[in-house]
Amino acid sequence: MVVGTDSLRGPQGAVSYPGELKAPFPKRKLILNAFECIVPSHVVPGTWVGERQGHKFDTIEYWQDLAKLLERGRFHGIFIADSYGFHDVYGGNLDVSLKAGLQVPKLDPMLIVTAMASVTESIAFGITSTTTYEAPYALARRFTTLDHFTKGRVGWNIVTSHLTSAARNFGLKEAVEHDKRYEIADEFMDVVYKLWESSWHDKAVKRDQEKGIWTEPALVRAINHSSPHFPDIPGPFISHPSPQRTPALYQAGSSGAGTTFGAKHAEAVFIAQPKPEIAAFKVSEYRAKVAALGRDPRALKIIASLLIFVAETDEAAEEKFAYYRSISDGEMALSFNASGTGTDWAQWGEDDELTPPEGSGGHAFLENQKRIAPHIKKWTRAVLREHLTLNRNGAIIVGSPATIANELERWIEVGDVDGFNLSHYDRYSCFEDIVNLLVPELQRRGLFQEDYPEVPQPKGATERVGLTAREGLVGVGQRHLHSSHYGYSHKWLETEEEAKDKWEAANAAKKA
Repeated sequence: MVVGTDSLRGPQGAVSYPGELKAPFPKRKLILNAFECIVPSHVVPGTWVGERQGHKFDTIEYWQDLAKLLERGRFHGIFIADSYGFHDVYGGNLDVSLKAGLQVPKLDPMLIVTAMASVTESIAFGITSTTTYEAPYALARRFTTLDHFTKGRVGWNIVTSHLTSAARNFGLKEAVEHDKRYEIADEFMDVVYKLWESSWHDKAVKRDQEKGIWTEPALVRAINHSSPHFPDIPGPFISHPSPQRTPALYQAGSSGAGTTFGAKHAEAVFIAQPKPEIAAFKVSEYRAKVAALGRDPRALKIIASLLIFVAETDEAAEEKFAYYRSISDGEMALSFNASGTGTDWAQWGEDDELTPPEGSGGHAFLENQKRIAPHIKKWTRAVLREHLTLNRNGAIIVGSPATIANELERWIEVGDVDGFNLSHYDRYSCFEDIVNLLVPELQRRGLFQEDYPEVPQPKGATERVGLTAREGLVGVGQRHLHSSHYGYSHKWLETEEEAKDKWEAANAAKKA
């Protein structure tokens, strides 16, 4: 069972891209990520009350157990969302969010990664961090540190921050305007690329105990970055290059500015669409923008958001869906949506027709819902609450392993997606069902990896070299940014000898 309507039809697998790429596309191995956040209740409203383990989200043991489970299921990664803001638009306060545990309290995902990495070998960790309020120099060091400690298994989900509640806590009166956030983000990326790719040469670190040389001074340089939002960052970078240098780069923008940013910087993007026919439009937009930048459209991995209810039979799965729908929290769903649309739905009575002003986020959202669900003739707060309960921007699929696998294959063929970001309704047991029931069916069909790819070991290596986050996405051997990626343009490409000659000439000129 696919939850939703069949009212919107899309290109039905007939999307074409620059060059020779045309759907339907050949069968390929799926990317599977678990979608998490260190909060009581993430994106599925209120179902935490039925969880056996999810309420332990503030313990190291929960995250270590989850990482081990997902690695047993050969998941590519755990993607952890984060933000600095609250959901306080609904009713003009935090009451609903606090009562329901709606993304508050919220803990820092950066600080749990090493604990998960210590009990796993191959699974990657995608961490969300904002370019709106973070300092690029400090963020670059944190990701480099994590990349070292995880042996290259870290990715960065690049976001900009839109919640006014976050802006206020960083000393601003309101959130930074949408397109300006992306201007800042683009400059931010130039800074971190220079720190990660340009400040330290590949041969800079010597660790030569006999000669007493840890780092060759000639192979470390300043970046001298200057741009409108970051006018004076001299460098050099304080941290030595990590296994990936630049972490694997994720992004989830859906606006015009967001998809342009993602096509330029991301190696994987997340999309949330209710069905593959609609997703195909967004996928086409992304791949066309990537091609226009001179990158292979297939170099960008597109990962769709899904919520899966799987059981041994379709009937058992539908019973499970019905149970979690019965305990989900409609008020929390309204609060979550109010923050995203900037519209306080509480200002209308239960049975009053919703009339958000044209041009507002609420108006755009409601018009889209009317197209998706034309059978609903009058949208009131009560109707919207019911509509949003256990509903999301992404799709919901309910069924046996075979039923779900059939639908995932349809997403690949019609939507041209590369994988799925799987949300949860009952944290640990939800993923346990996916690992034990769905993954074997996907493997039987040749859709999903039966083991992690083996990484060739360098000659003379004193310890095992494992799979990096980037290699898990795009293939073994691609530990660093591809040469067609924009960030690669900042890479220090001189040979060691050329760099040393230039350094000596500069020093001689200073003495003259």
